[in-house]
Amino acid sequence: MNNPHVVIIGGGITGLVAAYRLHQLYASETEGAISCTLVEKEGRLGGKIQTKRTDAYTLEVGPDSIFTRKPAGVEFMKEIGLHDTMIPVSSQGGTLVWHQGKLHPLPPGIQTGVPSDLSAFAKTKLVSLQGKARALLEVLLPHVPYPDDVSVGEFLRKRLGNEIVDTLAAPLLSGIYAGDIDHLSLQATMPMLRELYEKNARLLLGAVRQRKRVSSVSRLSGPMFITLEHGLEQLVDHVVSQITEYTDVKVNTQALDIQLTSDGKYYIHIVEEGRESLVPADAIILATPAFDSAVLLGGLEIDVRKLKTIRYASTATVSFGYTRPSYAFSLVGSGFLVPRHEGMSITACTVVSNKWVHASKKGTLLIRCYVGRDGDEEAVTWDDEKLIRKVKEDLEKTTGLKDEPEFVHIKRWESSMPQYDVGHLQRLEQIDQEIAKLPGIFLAGAAYRGMGIPDCIQDATRVSQHVKNYLHE
Repeated sequence: MNNPHVVIIGGGITGLVAAYRLHQLYASETEGAISCTLVEKEGRLGGKIQTKRTDAYTLEVGPDSIFTRKPAGVEFMKEIGLHDTMIPVSSQGGTLVWHQGKLHPLPPGIQTGVPSDLSAFAKTKLVSLQGKARALLEVLLPHVPYPDDVSVGEFLRKRLGNEIVDTLAAPLLSGIYAGDIDHLSLQATMPMLRELYEKNARLLLGAVRQRKRVSSVSRLSGPMFITLEHGLEQLVDHVVSQITEYTDVKVNTQALDIQLTSDGKYYIHIVEEGRESLVPADAIILATPAFDSAVLLGGLEIDVRKLKTIRYASTATVSFGYTRPSYAFSLVGSGFLVPRHEGMSITACTVVSNKWVHASKKGTLLIRCYVGRDGDEEAVTWDDEKLIRKVKEDLEKTTGLKDEPEFVHIKRWESSMPQYDVGHLQRLEQIDQEIAKLPGIFLAGAAYRGMGIPDCIQDATRVSQHVKNYLHE
C-alpha cells in the first residue's frame, strides 16, 4: 500500500506549521509513513510574516509581535528551540491616543475597551465628563441577555455609550482586526466581554472584578508581547529548515483548482514555472484566504457561497528611519492610536525604537505608520508619493517630527485582513458542514478561528490531527 500523500496549499505560518505537525504525528510510524507537498504561489514562504533587516534597522513588515496570553505561539517556539531568542516588549511609556489635537495617555486597565481601573478612567482627558457619566451609568442599567450574536459596537454602545466606544474601544480593536467595531462579531472577536457581562450582570463590575483577580497573575506571567532576536521571520526560517527534508516545497506555484475523479481521488491542478500538472492527494489542507479557497473548491459539488462572504480589508504600512532628529523626539511610549472621527490618514503609529530594544541601532529612530481599515481603505490605493506625503503630514501634526527620513519602506496588504462580521461563528458552522461533504479536505488559517500568529499555529495543529484521523479511518 502506498504511503498517504497530503497536499498543503498555502505557505504562510499555518501551512508551514501544518507540515511540521504532520511529520510529528507520523514520527512514531514506519519510516516514510506519509509524504507532503506544500504549494505556495509567491516566491517566498511565511505569508504576512516578513522581516526587513538593514545595518541600522530590524523592521517587521507584517505582524510585529506574538501575543503571549494565547499560549500556542510561545509553546511552539519553545518546542522548536527558539526560546533563547525571545525578546519582550518594552513596557515603558504605554500607548497614546490622538484626541482633539493632542496626544493623551491611554488610561490603564482599558485594553478591551472597557474601563477596569475606574480611578484612572476618572482622570483621563480622552473622555468628557458627560461621556464618563454615561459609561458609569452602566452599573444602573438592567441586565439584558443577548441570545444572538451582535456587533462589538452595538454591545458596548448600549452599555457604555458612544463616546467611550468611538474614542477608546474602536481604535483599540481596529488595531487588532483593521475592522469596523460596528461590524465585528462579539462572539468571534471578544467573547470574554460577553462572558464578563453574563457572569456579573454588569460589564463595568465584571471588568473591575476581573482586574483584581488577574493583576497578581499578570505580574508573574511575563510580558504580553514578545518577538524574536532576528525578527519574526526567524520563526518562518526555522520551521522551513525542519520541514524541507520530508516536504516537497513548491514556491512560485499556483494551485488552480481541485478535481475529484469518479473513483474518489483528489488531484490539484497546478502551474509550476509555466508547466501545468496534476498532483494527487489523499488529503488536502487549504491554508489560503477564504476567497482563494472558494475558487479552488468551485468545481466540486459543494456550496462555496458562505466562504465568499468572508470579507477582507486592505491596509498598508509606511515606515521611516531617522538618525536622531535635530530636536529631542518627545514620544516615550510604544506609539499612538487615531480614532476614525479624527479624520487623519493614519490609523495608528508605532515608535518601533521604543517598543523593541533590538529594532534600531543606537542613535536612530524607527517609526511605522498604518493606513487603511474596514470601510476606510482609500489611502491604500494612493501612489507612493502621495502616501508618503500624507503620512509625513500626519506625523508632523501629531509628533512635530519634520526631519527627512534616511529610510522609507512601504508595504501594501491588499485584501489581507479577514473580517469577522456579526454571525461569523454561525457562518463558520455552515462552511464546515459543506466541507464535510468532501472527505479529506480541510480548511485552516486566519479567516476562521483567529488571525494572530498563535491562532494560526493552534489551527494548524488542530487540522493536522484531523488529517491523521481521516487517513486512519
